[in-house]
Amino acid sequence: MSSRMSTERGAAGGSAVLLVGIVVTAALNYGLGVALAWLLTPSAFGGVGMLLNLLLLATSVLAAGFPWSLARAVARRDHGPAEKEAADETFRAALAGNVGLGFVLAVVFGAIQLTTGAVLPGIGTVPTVLAAGTIVLLALGAVLLGALQGNRRFDAVGATRVLEIVVKVVVALGLVTLFGLGVSGVAIALFVSAAVSAAWAWWSLRGRRPGRGRIAGLRAFATAVPMAVATTGFGLMGTLDVLLLGTVGAGHGVTVATVGVYQAAAILARAPFFVGSALSDAVFPFIAGAPTLREAHAKLMTVLRWVPLALIPMQLVLLVTPASVLDLVLPAGYEDAAHLARVITIGTTGLIFADMLLKALFARGFAASVALRVPVSVAVQLAALLLLVPRLGAIGAAWAFAAGTWATVALLGVEYLRRFRPSVVRIGTVVRWLVPVAVLVGVLLLAERVPAPFDLLVAIGGLLVYGIGILRLGLLTDGEMAVLRSRLPGGRPAAPTAEATDPAPADLAPGAATVAAPGAERLAPDHAGRDHVVPSLVARTAAAGPVAEATAVGLEMPGAAGIVGEDVPPGGHHHSQGVSE
Repeated sequence: MSSRMSTERGAAGGSAVLLVGIVVTAALNYGLGVALAWLLTPSAFGGVGMLLNLLLLATSVLAAGFPWSLARAVARRDHGPAEKEAADETFRAALAGNVGLGFVLAVVFGAIQLTTGAVLPGIGTVPTVLAAGTIVLLALGAVLLGALQGNRRFDAVGATRVLEIVVKVVVALGLVTLFGLGVSGVAIALFVSAAVSAAWAWWSLRGRRPGRGRIAGLRAFATAVPMAVATTGFGLMGTLDVLLLGTVGAGHGVTVATVGVYQAAAILARAPFFVGSALSDAVFPFIAGAPTLREAHAKLMTVLRWVPLALIPMQLVLLVTPASVLDLVLPAGYEDAAHLARVITIGTTGLIFADMLLKALFARGFAASVALRVPVSVAVQLAALLLLVPRLGAIGAAWAFAAGTWATVALLGVEYLRRFRPSVVRIGTVVRWLVPVAVLVGVLLLAERVPAPFDLLVAIGGLLVYGIGILRLGLLTDGEMAVLRSRLPGGRPAAPTAEATDPAPADLAPGAATVAAPGAERLAPDHAGRDHVVPSLVARTAAAGPVAEATAVGLEMPGAAGIVGEDVPPGGHHHSQGVSE
């Protein structure tokens, strides 16, 4: 175990590890939310929801600036003595700066909450003090994770994240079920899990922690400011609706129980976002390492195409017949969550696209442009919350969330088109995709009129028909089909169809930019500009599931065409002998 936590991986292996970790933590977080909805009253669950969203926002703020700069500095530490010294100085400065920032945020939050109760209405003294302490621990953990990422100890990063959620789930469910502690029990679990994960990350950095010495100046963190602004704004976008619903709607019939129902709907409707975020995290190093913007765009398309192919069909279930899912997952008392889930689902689709655009622009060094636009979207959402919640209640918060996310898509989409200049979408492919989508919608409309539990069976049948449709209409690539066949009983493992030693054709198929045989290695720059060996992503992602493996195939073999694609022009860049240009 000790040696495993010290393992340093390349971009592909690291992406695969992080992808699996994100999927596991998202599933456990989702399960915890559903379990708490059953164990707590809607009012208590509303308090838990506000607490969780506050800490999620704090995490977004604390993980945006110092940790990102630290990761970049640490990634260069092996380039020479000067770089090592700079990395050590940056570590000390990031540790002091981020923990100091966390302490300030904790004190401000505690002072306001204990004196006015305005931040988390209805939350008592004990959860408030524990939440303040958790913010400081999150600040410490964020810096340590940044150092682990810079050292390419991705196994340790994944283990830290999984350990945090496992401890949180066990402690929270234990205290709530055995001792009936409610919001206080969840607050204790959040504090303990943050402490355990920070301790594990500190231990995982053994051999790489610098001793006492000089501290880097503020200029070392200047490049992190745009990313910090953009990431903080993006975090606000996903939490403002829950955090402000109770405050803005307090005099307009919105209770803590209303917030609880809204939080339950949000847990279900936002679940697909974590899948999309995992895919965009996995492709980030490849976008950053692509030699041209055109090829970077092709890399993004290998994962972006899975949004319409796989995620939107699942979201259509919540959009058309949400009660089919909610009646099965949530207890009685959450009937009003169905209509909320519809609108939040619309916003979640925008959040998925916005997240992918944001990371693609980050990867190519356009963080400053993103930082100018994301705050505008947050302002749109905030204005919509102040306007709609007093008039419409919880559904107004849902529409405000949708307005904010789609405003981000519009703003970042225009910037992406300006920077990357992609080709137009293939209309014929879109029409072929719309055919099975139309059939799915028709089946879901039928499911809405069928009594439970048969409505859910009809909805599942509709998804199966959709899946058959995209297969028969040729919407999956040969590589993706090979992955699916390998998952069938008796199927052979998927493998790229070209050898790394063969020169790639000048007119690579849409979306293709690299050719690599299984297990092949190549040199590629990571987003910090550092060259390192990248193991085959196909081999690394086999354990992450068919979608992740199919994505890996799209990244490493020709023929990755789909709903949206980009042609690599004749005579454009290609990689032969497995070495990046």
